[in-house]
Amino acid sequence: MRGLYAIIVYFDIYNPNNRTMIYNDLALFTTVAHHLSFSDAAQQLDIPPSRVSRRIAELEDHLDTKLFERTTRQVRLTVEGRRLLDRCQSPIEELQDVAGFADDIKRHTIRITAPPLAARTTIGPRLLEFAAQNPDVSFDVVTTNAMLDFFRDNIDIAFRLGPLVDSSLVAKRLWSVPYSFCIGAGLAEDLGLNLVTIDEMRALPAITSRQPWILENGEQIRPSNVVHAIDDLDLVAAAARKNLGVALLPSDMITEGLHPLRLKDTAPMQRDMFSVYPSRRLMPGRLRRLIDFMTSD
Repeated sequence: MRGLYAIIVYFDIYNPNNRTMIYNDLALFTTVAHHLSFSDAAQQLDIPPSRVSRRIAELEDHLDTKLFERTTRQVRLTVEGRRLLDRCQSPIEELQDVAGFADDIKRHTIRITAPPLAARTTIGPRLLEFAAQNPDVSFDVVTTNAMLDFFRDNIDIAFRLGPLVDSSLVAKRLWSVPYSFCIGAGLAEDLGLNLVTIDEMRALPAITSRQPWILENGEQIRPSNVVHAIDDLDLVAAAARKNLGVALLPSDMITEGLHPLRLKDTAPMQRDMFSVYPSRRLMPGRLRRLIDFMTSD
């Protein structure tokens, strides 16, 4: 990046028109955005931190919008800053390639969020395989069942189970995940349960993972007796094995100590895993490669 910055600074000095200065500031902006640190960006570019702060402030004034939230402890992109990064980082990377300075940046970071179970069993192994084939890429992975915000939480790509509700996002289907209701062997024997109605299911002690229980007809079951709310599905399964309540789990998790619990006349919805991201427009090459890799057989 230092080489690219030097090229733009050259034109900034010897052809000092406003448009060239904006190009210069955008290159600087992408470096700060990647590091989320003014001092680290200054160190990489070998320029004074005060100049970084001043030029970013001038860019914000020119665009009439705030690009970074700054506190004494952290720097993060605003919604407008994230949108600007989505628009300009790909052209900046292409300029680096053309100028021959791409090697100056040792690694490119992709910030990812995925459900904890998928991160361990399906998504994670594929990410590691991609990382082994792309040593220039670094992952920052946040495992959570919560729907993180792409702009506020600085997320590049999310892996989410459908159905998806945000139509403004681009989604690519990866694979299907069949689900089943289940119950511990002891509780099944005590209650004599095997086949239940929706009303009976709704009244049973429930262990939820903060996700709705969706049926194949689109109807949702909202348990009236939630005894435990647990994000981690491995812990949900362990709780069910201890006969603490009924749970909805991926079918391949229903193993020893758990019994399937069937619903009369219906079944849980089979859910699809998607890769989700804000926009196809000017997507960085590293992210495009990752999406293609995750959707390939």
